[in-house]
Amino acid sequence: MNISPLMRKAFAEFLGVAFFLTAIMGATSSGSALAVPALATVLGLAILVTAGISGGHLNPAVSLYFYSRKAISATELVVYIVAQLLGAILGTWVGLSLWGSLMTFNTVDHSGSSSFMLGELVATGGLVWLVGRLASTNRGNIIPVAVGLWVMAAAVFTQSGAEANPAVAFGLLFHGHSGKETLMVILMQLLGMLFASIFVTIFAEPVAKTVAAPAVAAASATAAKKPAAKKAPAKKPAAKKTTK
Repeated sequence: MNISPLMRKAFAEFLGVAFFLTAIMGATSSGSALAVPALATVLGLAILVTAGISGGHLNPAVSLYFYSRKAISATELVVYIVAQLLGAILGTWVGLSLWGSLMTFNTVDHSGSSSFMLGELVATGGLVWLVGRLASTNRGNIIPVAVGLWVMAAAVFTQSGAEANPAVAFGLLFHGHSGKETLMVILMQLLGMLFASIFVTIFAEPVAKTVAAPAVAAASATAAKKPAAKKAPAKKPAAKKTTK
């Protein structure tokens, strides 16, 4: 099929988020003790599959981070976020349908819980910092595993269950979470992304200096070792013949 590169990326983001939300809704509906490892595994696999197509963002906060680093354009950012939100709606519907449940609205509201909101700031900030740090140090190949492990861990130590993703918060809007809570959660997630960006910058490797310094030192050492150029000996004037 003749699909533009941008549409291929958008479709990858759409499907990746849809599978993740399907896992979230299905796993939480099952009530299994393996719910968190299951959805974290699906996220890691979804990132792995889509990484070579769209970069495997699957998260508006991650896309916004890479836009701030000029890794994607403004057009790509908008297309990615739209695709991610649409994928969240589909995934929520599929995940609930697997258990015979229907979408519900405005039945849950954690907007008044500061602990819940703090959990989202920490979970999202940690996730984006992890992704940004690994990407900036050429270790992007382990991002799928690292993100899966982070989500699994953060889901245990936060009250919010570590949504850590504005697309997930948007999807939960169709699973009973109130509009006010959704707005507050997304704001905390974006704030976490901002803090993560600062941390990535603070701990960035001084690549230019570490590479340039040895080069300059080597050049100086080479120049010092070179012997001074020898002057060519002056030519002696030819002896004049005397006539008797």
